[in-house]
Amino acid sequence: MERGKDEVRWTPERLREVIAAGEGRQVEFKRGLPRDEKTARTLVAFANTRGGLLLVGVGDRGELLGAPKPAQTVERLREIAAHGVEPPIVIELECVELDGHLLVACWVPLSRLRPHAARRPDGEWETVVRAGSSNREASGATKKAIGTASSAKEPADELERRVLAWVRSVSRGGAAADSPATVDGFCEAQNIGRQRARRAFIALERSGHLVGHGLGARRTFSPA
Repeated sequence: MERGKDEVRWTPERLREVIAAGEGRQVEFKRGLPRDEKTARTLVAFANTRGGLLLVGVGDRGELLGAPKPAQTVERLREIAAHGVEPPIVIELECVELDGHLLVACWVPLSRLRPHAARRPDGEWETVVRAGSSNREASGATKKAIGTASSAKEPADELERRVLAWVRSVSRGGAAADSPATVDGFCEAQNIGRQRARRAFIALERSGHLVGHGLGARRTFSPA
């Protein structure tokens, strides 16, 4: 599959690591896409909570099965992200071959436009968040907290301002998903401890200032 502006690089080696670690708060496996409403709930939950990877073509226990009709799967995901949720969600898609099986990797960044809602079968809208490895409807207090975080202005914390300025500097001119900005890169450039830096990156992502791409230590960031 040709890589486009809305795709992220998931190498076979990286996907192997993700699959070995199993499902969790930021990872969900699907043999094939379920009905559109259920898929929309997963996309919304990731976008509202911490971002996440929907991996199609993998069984619940990490069995490699291959995505059924990968091209159609990609188009369905694009359609659901654009028309099955409110407001629409930007997703990053890529088809990756792993041990002879073609998988569809759908990365959903934590969204600065949250809260998002998924359309239910009855036509009503439902705000969903991620809880462990499952999705659940957000309470009124949770919905309010999501909206408050995503509407934050420029960060008041000095370290967060330094992180944001650095990410803007190193990622300038490149595609968002290809940003070289990482927590470790910031620590090395700014001589800052990793734990302090990581907390600042997480706070900036949750407040809608940064968009994270990928998982774990290889996670990169770009300005929202």
